Amino acid sequence: MRIAARIPEIKERDMAHAATSTAPGSYMLPPRQAEIRGQAETLAAHFAERQREIRRHPFEHGELHPELWAEIRERGWPGLLVPPDQGGCDGGLWGMALVLETLAASNLVLWMPVLTAAIGHAIAQVGPDTARERWLERIAAGETLLALAATEPECGHNLFRVQTTVRPAGDGFVVDGVKAVTSGIDLAERVLVFGRTPGEKEGDKAGFTAVLIDPEAAGVGYEELPMRGREGVRQFRLTLDGVRAPAEDLVGGTGGGLQVLWPFTHVERLLTAALCLGTARYCLSRALARAKERTIFGKTPIGAEQAIQHPLARLSARLDAAQLLVYKAAADFDAGGDLLTIAGAANKAKVLASDLVYDAADHVVQTLGAPAWDEREGILDVFLDARLSRAGPVSQELALNFIAQHVLGLPSHR
Repeated sequence: MRIAARIPEIKERDMAHAATSTAPGSYMLPPRQAEIRGQAETLAAHFAERQREIRRHPFEHGELHPELWAEIRERGWPGLLVPPDQGGCDGGLWGMALVLETLAASNLVLWMPVLTAAIGHAIAQVGPDTARERWLERIAAGETLLALAATEPECGHNLFRVQTTVRPAGDGFVVDGVKAVTSGIDLAERVLVFGRTPGEKEGDKAGFTAVLIDPEAAGVGYEELPMRGREGVRQFRLTLDGVRAPAEDLVGGTGGGLQVLWPFTHVERLLTAALCLGTARYCLSRALARAKERTIFGKTPIGAEQAIQHPLARLSARLDAAQLLVYKAAADFDAGGDLLTIAGAANKAKVLASDLVYDAADHVVQTLGAPAWDEREGILDVFLDARLSRAGPVSQELALNFIAQHVLGLPSHR
């Protein structure tokens, strides 16, 4: 009888808190990370109603939305992954993940800062000093954005088969090749190009080299792909025909391109997962709002139906679980944990978060019904971006290959 008597009280209390049911869980953040998330929540609330304007701005003006980006720069967030002696601030990868996740939960998705932060971290880790001195303070100040050109038409994400060449010539390099899909060239000051370096002598095994290319340099051509602004940026096919890059635009060492990609991928995977978490939370909040107010049969909202309830409840459970994995992996990264362990966790986080956001986007379309197909709502962009996350920046299959072989110790057929 005591339990039964409390049921109305519990329901009333739960309904009173329904508006916050999609807020991040009660995971205990360290003080600095809690401060960052609180600031990000305030900023997200300020710009939430302008989400469509913010998404369209790069396409219409060739820059990130200046008001939002100025607020981000003022808080020092572009420098969260940059060493303090190079102009960065404390907060680390975990802090950056919290910023991107929180903004994405209001459908404020920023992809170029992911690439820039990941490339900046690689520069900080592998140098050389000329690159550190030239780029890190500018990245930390939010003065520059960087893009990545890695995948190719014939090999996709299998970068060991790239045909682009980065050939030493005089006091620099000459770059030739074609890159399949490169995001945000029109917004970037430099593009990090990953290519094959011919051996110095005949019969030498080729290595790999990464150089920063000026997208306006002679010999650079790019054609926009009609992908309707996936990830909130334009996508391009990049052609490099005898492009000259000075020696100071080398990242890592000649033949050391793989050492550049290794630190890059940890950051890219985890920040991609953070964006997916935020977007999944946005989808869940939109679906819940619709399920609580939409009535079709009688006066009871459609959210009373288990066909609507159960998928959303399952998404909520998956969201909290995926968030814990992303936070733990980011915390381990910031603490200087074992990089192979972090790489495994980063790939797991990317797989889980990408599947999660796709399912969340699918369910918000189903729950909203016809309004989801109205392009003014922006849900179609959310759905297509969610689907893209399962194919890039690395495919689910390649991420699972890494987990299977490097975490579980299973053999490779290659």
